[in-house]
Amino acid sequence: MITNESIKAYIDKMPGNDDFLALVEEEQDKIIFSSHELLKDHYKERDITDRAVALQVLYSIEGEDEEYAKLKRHGIKSYSVKGVSVTFEGGEIAPSVIAILGEPRTKSAKVGRLI
Repeated sequence: MITNESIKAYIDKMPGNDDFLALVEEEQDKIIFSSHELLKDHYKERDITDRAVALQVLYSIEGEDEEYAKLKRHGIKSYSVKGVSVTFEGGEIAPSVIAILGEPRTKSAKVGRLI
């Protein structure tokens, strides 16, 4: 079972965890919660692992730190300022998580016909 403690223990062993460890425990719990909920929106709960949530947590923190995450959440695909241009591909889910869990399921309606 995935718990905040198991995710924190996993993150503690990972490189690049300094920004997460610098957060107060309440903020750590919030970012873990939001990362886990995001993954539950796109994957079945039984497929989500501590590793996937930990990778998503670090990806989310990195995106927020660089302020790209906010732009991506608002659906911005391309951004330019003072001669620097950035194009966003992909979504909010970390590429490493997609490599582990596969492509996220889409929540699009299917139209069928009964005969």
